[in-house]
Amino acid sequence: MLTLFLLLVILIFILWIIWLKIELRKKTQIEKNLREQENHFRTLFDIAPIFIDSFDTNGKCLLWNKECERVFGWNIEEINAHENAFELFHPDPKQQEIMREAFASRKDTQYIEMNPLSKNGKKIPSRWVNVNASNGQIVYIGIDLREQKEAEKMLLDTQQELQELNLTLQERVENGIKEIQKKEQMILSQSRFALMGEMLSMIAHQWRQPLSVIGMSALNIQNKINLKKFQLNDDKSKKEFFEYLREEIGDIYSFTQYLARTIYDFTNFFKPNKEKELAPLSSPIKKALDVLDSRIIKENIQITLDIQSDRKIELYKYEMMQVIINIISNSIDNFIEKGIKEPKISIKACCEDDQCIVQICDNGGGINEAILPKIFDPYFSTKEEKNGTGLGLYISKVVIEDHSSGLLNVANVDDGVCFEIILKRQNL
Repeated sequence: MLTLFLLLVILIFILWIIWLKIELRKKTQIEKNLREQENHFRTLFDIAPIFIDSFDTNGKCLLWNKECERVFGWNIEEINAHENAFELFHPDPKQQEIMREAFASRKDTQYIEMNPLSKNGKKIPSRWVNVNASNGQIVYIGIDLREQKEAEKMLLDTQQELQELNLTLQERVENGIKEIQKKEQMILSQSRFALMGEMLSMIAHQWRQPLSVIGMSALNIQNKINLKKFQLNDDKSKKEFFEYLREEIGDIYSFTQYLARTIYDFTNFFKPNKEKELAPLSSPIKKALDVLDSRIIKENIQITLDIQSDRKIELYKYEMMQVIINIISNSIDNFIEKGIKEPKISIKACCEDDQCIVQICDNGGGINEAILPKIFDPYFSTKEEKNGTGLGLYISKVVIEDHSSGLLNVANVDDGVCFEIILKRQNL
C-alpha cells in the first residue's frame, strides 16, 4: 500500500515537472514574441514619416522618433539636457504653459495646429493629435504642414493673380480688339491709297472722251455763232438754231453729270468711317465695273453679269466695291501676265435663304495650288517684280469676314479661279 502511494507521489512530481517545463516554454515564447513586437514597433516608430513624441509635465522628453529628430534638428539627449525643453520649441511662456497642460491633462482626443521652432530657428507648421496610452502617458502624433502651407500660399497667390487678371481681362481684350481694328483700318486705308494712282489713271481715261465731247460741243456752238450759220431773224432758222443748242447743251449736261457722278463715287470710295447702308448687290458691282471700264475695254475682256436678285441688304457699299475691284484687277493682271486670249470674267449675284452670294470667276488658268492657301496672307504677293503690295486680297478678307461678318473663299475651277463672297442678309 505504501509502495503504491510512493509511486503515485512520484508520478505526480514527474507530471508537475513536465507541466513546469511546458509553462516555461510558453513564457519563453511569449517573451520572444513581445521582444519581436517591441522591435517591430521600434522600427515603425523610427521610420514613420510622422512626428511621434511625448513629454512629462516637467518638460522631459519621453518619446522622440527619427522624423522629429530629422525635422526639428535635436535628438532626445539634447532635448533632455535642457532645463525647460518646452522653451526650445516655444519661446513664449504662455505657449509653454499650453504645451505643459496638453501633456498633463488632455484626455479627450483633440486636433491642434502649432508652429514650434526647429533647432535653426525656423517655424515648423504642423498639426497634432493626442493619443492616450494605457499607462496614462499622453503621446502626440503630428504631421509636417510646410508643403501644404506652401501649396496653400501658392494657391492664394494664384487666386489673387486670377482675380486681378479677371478685373483687367475685359479691358485688355477690348483694348486688344480696338488695337487690331485700328491696325486693320490703317492697312485698309493704305490699301485704298495704293489703288488711288491706278484709279486716277482710269478716271482720267474715262474723262478723256466726255471732256472731248463737251469741248467739241462748246466749240461747235461757238463756231456756229461765229460763222453765223443761223439767221436769228428768220423763224425757221431761229427754230433750227435753238433745237441745235438744246441738243448740244443736252450732251454737255449729260457728260457733266457723268463726270460729277464719277467724282462722287471716287470721293466716297476714299472717305473713312462710313456706316453700313441699305443697297442692292448690283450697286457695288456696277460701280466697280464703271471704275475698271477703261482697263476692261483696253484689254478686250468679256464681262458676263448675272444679277439674279436685286433685293437690298445692309453692307459697306464702297468697301464691297473695293473688294470687287481688287478681285477683278487681279484677274486682269493675270490675263496680261499669262497672255490669255479671249479673257473672260463672269459675275453672278444671288440671294438664297438667309444669305447672299457673289461669285467672280475668270478663265485665267487658275492659281498655283502651292500658294493658293497663302493668297490672303498680308504682304504676300506674286507680283513683286511689278511692285505688288500683297495687301489687296488680305484687305478683301478683312472687309468681308471681320467688317461684314461674311466669308471670302477661293478655289480653282475649270480653266480659271473663282472667288465667292458670302454675306448674311439683314433688314431685307
